[in-house]
Amino acid sequence: MTPSIPISKYTGCLLGAAIGDALATPYTGLTVEEVLSSGRVGEFQPARIARSFVIPIGELGEAEVGDRLEAGQWTEDVQLMLALAEALIAENGAFIPEAWAHSLVRWLNGEPRSPGISTLQTAIQLRTSGVQWDEAADPEGAGCGAAARVPPVTLLLPTRTKQRAGVAITQAQVTHEHPDAQAAALAIAEAIALLLPLEASAVAQWDGSTFLAALIAYVEGESPQFAEFARCLALAQSLLDDNVELATAVRVLGTSGWSREAVPCALFCLAHSPHDFEALLRQTVALTSESTEAIACMVGALAGAMHGLDAVPLHLRAGVEDAQSILTTARTLHALAHPEASS
Repeated sequence: MTPSIPISKYTGCLLGAAIGDALATPYTGLTVEEVLSSGRVGEFQPARIARSFVIPIGELGEAEVGDRLEAGQWTEDVQLMLALAEALIAENGAFIPEAWAHSLVRWLNGEPRSPGISTLQTAIQLRTSGVQWDEAADPEGAGCGAAARVPPVTLLLPTRTKQRAGVAITQAQVTHEHPDAQAAALAIAEAIALLLPLEASAVAQWDGSTFLAALIAYVEGESPQFAEFARCLALAQSLLDDNVELATAVRVLGTSGWSREAVPCALFCLAHSPHDFEALLRQTVALTSESTEAIACMVGALAGAMHGLDAVPLHLRAGVEDAQSILTTARTLHALAHPEASS
């Protein structure tokens, strides 16, 4: 029987991811100085460059560009997080790679928003080339997209360590063939599993360095192919232990979409400043310029899993796109993971 985890941790995790993505999207590609000079970090704003796309069957160059995203709307990372959740729910909690591949095609057909190249290429291959789910991934795909979308896997399997690892890695393998991307998905899945059981009384004494050390050991133990990614996590722990100033540490870790940069950076941000959900997201957005929407998406999921929905300010809950639908998805995952609670 799965130990009971409050529904608020589930709703906080998924809604936190959406809020982080939507808060950060207007700043994607700006420098830290440009973000800070805007004076509005922490408010939902229209995107500058993020748009939806219509991808017709044929060459990518024929894609039709839609309108820029409005304030509170989120990008590909949350689209795919919710698509993965829906694929798991549709199979009553089972992960079926073929079903996940079909979900990627449906995402492609439904106007993806600022899509990452690895997932986009995979979905096009699946739609047009007749390949199987294990034949379509980008061989060089090392981005953080598979990590950003992984939270539903942990919400479904919070205590089933081996099964959770298998699903986290396999869902990544469908789009990202590089070990870095798979290790990154594993790390975020395990991080959420460590945070979900935390009670409010334990958060005050929570130690970020111990948290990072546990993730390093876990990732290293899963596969020798994950050693390089684990070393990047070790760098994050070293920076934390040495009390390196946050902005400096973020620059050292890197803020690109590469898994070796984005995921250690997200985990470091949480480990450094875990106690205030809104303040954590504001500083994450302010300091992570290049792929800020993906990093903030992961930070929001982690912080939501740590603190639960009650820590998410009401104005952020009210302003993010499709909040009620996201909450319903989270509750459904909770019911699947805790069938005894709904019987």
